[in-house]
Amino acid sequence: MKPPGKSTLARMQQTAFNEAERIEISQDARVLAGLLKAPMPDQVALRDDFAAIVRLIDAIESDQGLKDQLQRRIDAMNQVRLLAVRHAEALAAAAAAREADAVEYDAE
Repeated sequence: MKPPGKSTLARMQQTAFNEAERIEISQDARVLAGLLKAPMPDQVALRDDFAAIVRLIDAIESDQGLKDQLQRRIDAMNQVRLLAVRHAEALAAAAAAREADAVEYDAE
């Protein structure tokens, strides 16, 4: 699976809202149909977590300074990830080179 692509706060908020709504509707339907006596507690907690994500994004969106600070932090984290990937690639290339040298040595 390829790594996740870019997203936006608005898209993340809409996804969290939709998931909270889906959980609530499905639990209410199961209770109404008599499949459950009450909504499942773990599902209610999950719905509440998604609703909290929606509120968190509301708070972030309402403060430009916070948004700027988060963007700087995300940029810094991306730089660290990029350096880690480059380091891992260099280690893999060095290991492949050592292996190629060992194969050539064994062949002689």
